[in-house]
Amino acid sequence: MVGRAGRRVAFRSTDRRRGGIVGKWTGLKPPSAEGWLGRQSIALLILLVAVGVVYSNSFDNEFLFDDLETIVELHRPGSGPFQQLEALLGGRSAYRPVRSASYAMDYAISGLDPWGYHLTNTALHGLSAICVYLIARTLFASPLPALLAALLFAVHPIQTESVTYLSGRRDVLSGLFVLIGFYSFLRYRQSRRVRDLVLTILLCPLAFFTKESGIILPLLCLGYDVVSRIKRSGPDGEVSGIRAIWSAASTAVREGRWFYLPAGVLTGALAFYVLFLVRGTSQRAWHGGSLEMTLLTMARVFLRYLALLLFPMTLNADYSYNAFSITTSWADPTAWLAVAIWGGLGVAWYRLLLQRPPVAFGGLWFLIALLPVSQIIPHHDLMAEHFLYVPSVGFALLVAGLLEPVLSRPRPSAAIATACILVLSLLAVRTVVRNADWKDELTLWSKTVQTAPESARARNNLGAAYLRRGQFNQAEEQLAAAVAIQPDLTVARGNLGKLLMDRGDLVRAEEELEKALAGRSRETIPRLWLGAVYLKQGKATEAEAQFQQALTHPRSAAYAHNNLGVLLANRDQPAEAEAAFREALRLMPDLLEAKDNLRRLSTRQEISVLKNRDRK
Repeated sequence: MVGRAGRRVAFRSTDRRRGGIVGKWTGLKPPSAEGWLGRQSIALLILLVAVGVVYSNSFDNEFLFDDLETIVELHRPGSGPFQQLEALLGGRSAYRPVRSASYAMDYAISGLDPWGYHLTNTALHGLSAICVYLIARTLFASPLPALLAALLFAVHPIQTESVTYLSGRRDVLSGLFVLIGFYSFLRYRQSRRVRDLVLTILLCPLAFFTKESGIILPLLCLGYDVVSRIKRSGPDGEVSGIRAIWSAASTAVREGRWFYLPAGVLTGALAFYVLFLVRGTSQRAWHGGSLEMTLLTMARVFLRYLALLLFPMTLNADYSYNAFSITTSWADPTAWLAVAIWGGLGVAWYRLLLQRPPVAFGGLWFLIALLPVSQIIPHHDLMAEHFLYVPSVGFALLVAGLLEPVLSRPRPSAAIATACILVLSLLAVRTVVRNADWKDELTLWSKTVQTAPESARARNNLGAAYLRRGQFNQAEEQLAAAVAIQPDLTVARGNLGKLLMDRGDLVRAEEELEKALAGRSRETIPRLWLGAVYLKQGKATEAEAQFQQALTHPRSAAYAHNNLGVLLANRDQPAEAEAAFREALRLMPDLLEAKDNLRRLSTRQEISVLKNRDRK
């Protein structure tokens, strides 16, 4: 049932013996009635201050990992800050154009100084926390559980990978769009104002084009509609829980068909876009070799997610190869233990659904929000902490809902209030400490290797950080460890080959780079290095072949043209060399190597002209 226009709705459980309805709507005051200068404004101020305090030590952190591609390279001179948005509007596929446009706005404010990007991430997270409060305030009858849910979401250290890591903008901004869209849907259910429903529909593509997991917004709305309509009594007496849920789902779809039909068409079109046009994942096979092994693995992954939300002491920036083992056998006891635990939690959730719907909705939110990263469609990242940004809202609603009976009393228990403050304070301190781990690449990957020594990617990234600093011994130790853990890790073998080339060990460098490229024709960076090794060995023909192949990839084309220019200059073909250097600068105007090479070529030509004059 829907409350009267202008009135807020909340769940209420009534006595079944009196023929009550579990999940029946009851009218309450709308949020605006409390006044923005009253309790609600104080709650929102507390949220903003909490977010600002816990993330204030992240503003000096550097660009890290994917930031170099998604931010720094995106804003090289001549690249065009809105190029992804322009590509999308021009009918060409673009990857997360809304996120890229937000980076362009940051660039207009702070250039390539990270502080502006950190400020935006933190501000967006603060707005998300406000949305969580407004959603919880609609679901719960008392403001204290709503504030608890919002604070738990705001200061939880699991959010650092989304907020502190600048490439986490995808999760924060998409999550904000999802939260605003869902709150607008709640307002539509209260007032029946069409503009609220239109806003929800418009936010679907905005959330999606920021990050594909934003596709869950219509599912969250449907889940809410189903939960809010569950009835356990009717004209013929008591009905079973399963029948009540089925009846609620049917009613929700039938009554909301004018929203869910267009939302379903839009969702299908967006899914087609990312699966067949953009193909934003390099994973083409099931984790573990089959769908069954993937599902068993994900039962363990989801349990780890729950553990991280409950006890976020050991956080990790990388869960790739060997950092989190994949289930490959039916005899894996940890997988079946996870399945058993989830079975027990499912039974508890079912009972909760029939007794306390708002609490159960928190659990349903958690599972719906995890669907895009459940590996039903295989993704190259098995698990990641930033995947929990939106699901953690459901966790926060679940915790606050469970504590609602004691927090909603006129005088809540001092012990409960003290415990909540203590837990929130500990979580905030852990967030501040975790922010420091994201200070720079050396700090982050050193901490990650310490946390997950069997992570091949973390070892490679730490080795690459040492390599960029010229610390060859430390770099070789980490890169060799990465190759030992995962022999087919192309990027680690490529970096090891680069290290050996810089040391002058061209024979071993050639061997490692050829292994890195074995059967991988699309790899370009190791190909550039292999070409450079061939050039130093005097194998000009082999070097040219590698550079020509590297020209086909946009990310390496400028470097390939520069290397070809060097080769042509050595062949005493100055005109062709000059054309290659100028093409490299056209593609990447700030490529210093191409500028220096063009200057050297010009100097050489001037000297050659002078020598010819002297001979005459």
